[in-house]
Amino acid sequence: MIRITNRHVLLSVTLAFSCVLLPQIALAYVQAPSNTRNINGPIHVNAGDKDWVTHVLPTGRIVSPVGTVNGAPNFVTEAVPFGQQLAVLANGATYAQTITWYDQHSLQRLAEMAAYKKAARTLPEPTDAKDLHGNVIGHQSFFQGLAVGPQQTLYAAGGASGDVAAFRLIHGRPQLLQRYPLVWQDFPKTQYPYEYQGHYNDHSRLFYPDAIAVGPKGQHLYVTGMLSNSLARINIQSGNTRYLNVGPYPFADTFADDGKRLVVSLWGGNAVAVVDPDKMRLLGDIRVGPPTGPQNTAAGVHPTALAAVPHSADVFVALANIDRIAEVNTADLRVKGFLNDSPYPDAPPGTYPDGLTIVGTHLFVANAGNNDVAVFDDQTGKALGLIPTAWYPTAITHTASDLYVVSAKGLGSGPNVEHQWVGDMMDGTVQKIKLSDLNEKLPAWTEQSLKNDGFTAAQQKSREAIDAKTTRFLRKHIHYVVFILRENKTFDEDLGDYKPAGAWADPQLDLYGPKELPNLYNLAKHYTLFVNFMADGEVTAQGHQWTTAASDSDFVQRTWPEYYSGRGLVANPGWTQSLVPGGATGTGGIPLGVDNPYAIYENLSVLGKWSNPWISYPQRLFLFNDLLNHHVSFEDFGEFVSRSEAGNISPAMKKHLATGFPGWDRMFLDTYREKMAENWLKAHPGAQFPHFIYIWLPDDHTAGREPCYYTPNYYVANNDFATAKFIHYLSTTPQWKHMVVFLTEDDAQSGADHINAHRTFALAMGPWVKRGYLQSNLYSQVNILKTTEAVFGLPPMSQWDQNASVFAGIWTRHPDFAPTPKVIPMQIPLAFNAGKCSHYTLLRREAGAAGHYLHPDSKWYAWYKAHQSDHGAGLPPPGVDNTYTPTTLLKVPGPEQMKQEWIAAKGVKAWHKEMHYLKAYAAKQHAPLAAYQAGEKE
Repeated sequence: MIRITNRHVLLSVTLAFSCVLLPQIALAYVQAPSNTRNINGPIHVNAGDKDWVTHVLPTGRIVSPVGTVNGAPNFVTEAVPFGQQLAVLANGATYAQTITWYDQHSLQRLAEMAAYKKAARTLPEPTDAKDLHGNVIGHQSFFQGLAVGPQQTLYAAGGASGDVAAFRLIHGRPQLLQRYPLVWQDFPKTQYPYEYQGHYNDHSRLFYPDAIAVGPKGQHLYVTGMLSNSLARINIQSGNTRYLNVGPYPFADTFADDGKRLVVSLWGGNAVAVVDPDKMRLLGDIRVGPPTGPQNTAAGVHPTALAAVPHSADVFVALANIDRIAEVNTADLRVKGFLNDSPYPDAPPGTYPDGLTIVGTHLFVANAGNNDVAVFDDQTGKALGLIPTAWYPTAITHTASDLYVVSAKGLGSGPNVEHQWVGDMMDGTVQKIKLSDLNEKLPAWTEQSLKNDGFTAAQQKSREAIDAKTTRFLRKHIHYVVFILRENKTFDEDLGDYKPAGAWADPQLDLYGPKELPNLYNLAKHYTLFVNFMADGEVTAQGHQWTTAASDSDFVQRTWPEYYSGRGLVANPGWTQSLVPGGATGTGGIPLGVDNPYAIYENLSVLGKWSNPWISYPQRLFLFNDLLNHHVSFEDFGEFVSRSEAGNISPAMKKHLATGFPGWDRMFLDTYREKMAENWLKAHPGAQFPHFIYIWLPDDHTAGREPCYYTPNYYVANNDFATAKFIHYLSTTPQWKHMVVFLTEDDAQSGADHINAHRTFALAMGPWVKRGYLQSNLYSQVNILKTTEAVFGLPPMSQWDQNASVFAGIWTRHPDFAPTPKVIPMQIPLAFNAGKCSHYTLLRREAGAAGHYLHPDSKWYAWYKAHQSDHGAGLPPPGVDNTYTPTTLLKVPGPEQMKQEWIAAKGVKAWHKEMHYLKAYAAKQHAPLAAYQAGEKE
């Protein structure tokens, strides 16, 4: 029977009698009350303490989990019940990844195992567990997979450590029993991703275990290997292992039909594989999405979580990228139907179902995008309602009486149970919901869930009415939109000393002020400054998808903590990057590394040692695809675009790419990037001038204290000068009369902020923009895309931009067509970081300053070959502990960026003074230091 069920049919009925309207999600606040609250133990949520677990997210959505809630370690991704306990696995971008044991009834923490990727260290105890029994192990990682076997033995997928680790509680203390090593398996060159996607090293390729199923007889472990496209069967007693290729990026596995068949979801394959577990033989694939292959340009459907119907051949499969749940029959290898997991009629993607469990006749779906659990009748497919959760639920499981949900981001960037900073490792939550409460409370929970996300019909109607008026104004007066993206700064880091911002700015946290940023301060004074503006993601990997797709995919969300913490994966949010260590510094045998400024736009039909980003794409791809499909002229200076599975960019898209524009390369200054973009626009006047321009000016990211690179102060000053020069040029063009320019950062991970760790700044500039105006409504990067879509009549790409507001309150009916203020020259002298410089580094710097890249065919490279030295470029790559180069700069966590920039810009004493101030401020607010400043978790 084919079942295509719309969840919203029932939900609209549920809300039919509701007339309560959540205020427009453009809230203005200086500090949300929840920013100063922590969960210091289990909370049984009721009307009296609901505000303790309620939080406003950067997008303006609200989380308010129900039931019993407790804190969990950062980025929890799996939970399994056994006996009277619940085990929870966390694999954040931390020194230590953890497994925590909870009491099922009370949700009190009982014990914790901390695994360090290097040598073991002492792990601080959580504040809510004075009697917590803990243990630590070294040279171990965890990634997503967790299962319980005989004798209550817990098996954890090791991810970057390439093994399965077995644990058991002995006298209440977790003990490591055994490690089962797994070996990387080659896969066909015709199978996505065509090349191994870890760091390329013949001696250390990783199987990368990410899911575990215990065989029906308790004798074997069936383990998926994400980087091997393989399944491993481990004999628990002997350790003997057999391997089987199953397809691209296996994500989860489960048994069907009482153990007769094993089902494996293929994250990168639009299918599930069905295996004979006894013979370790592939029975076939069940395709749950369109066909894939090298020439495919559509995003994948992302099969992820699995739930087997008891005593049946049927299995439910979460399709995270398209908001559907497929039901497949594993006996005859066919799809029986799909459940629609969208929250309202014709919703674009964004629900992101990624956890499933079945209790009786109910299917429960954890929706990472919408912060809720959807409830379906698994017999009819009828949608029954929603249960509110914390931020980004990643897994769901059950006992006979309760549901358990873990959420990776917990309550957001304010409350931090383990005193973590939002950019590196946000604390999660574990939540218990009594199944007996469903009949009575599900209607109210459903209403609350929809209101939290702004999805009720009344909320959408209210937004649409306001947006319609603004959109009419924009269509009449704005015909050109320019989006300038910079790197990593918080509001206070750049504008803490901007006095007109008043209480929105904290001068004590200002790292770069009027001396380094004279033009930013000047433009803020003359145009509209957004003082309550949030980055939607935590790090660069997410930020560049949020600013181009109004979402980041489940793949990016789940994998960025692994490559930011150096756990075996190559960064893969959309760029193509070298898989060879040392490529960016010219060492390691390949001079064309990740810093190749032209790599962003190269076709990669023969991938070689390059990352393949196709799996990272959100379902509706990027703004550039929308512009192309709707015949809006545009030019992209420096941002990634979608590729086919083989790595090719379409000819139609390449016509809109400034293919010579330098990408990520610290030796190219933004003044060169600006000059190139300006010259291109001058060569395309009149009707050739694009209606949308996107330009990436990344130099304010800096290179920290890396020897021989420009100092942070100079990078920031150069970025400020280049930004202002480009905007001023735009203001002298005929198009300026109908133009708006938006300027913001990709994330807020490199500094401190006294309002919110997600807060950055944005500027709106143009003749039709208010002068000298402070906009304090809560907005985020998605609102820039929403406003751009309003100007050009583009459809939404996700549920976030569809339900965001068009910028309001910043426009004027009395335009000023004068050019922007005169560009203020740089006040920071040219300077370089102290330290020993290799000939290669010096030459790269010289070549980059002239707008050239050092490659084997260039005159610069010939000079380098003639001047090699054993004391410079001929040496091996620098050790990891001493690396802060362009190779790793995109993946260095915020704490290190902040520390290095402060010391380089103001000195060690200023850094210590800054930390003293932050600690005092946090204490005054009764909040952890981590709510305002980047800090590593041990």
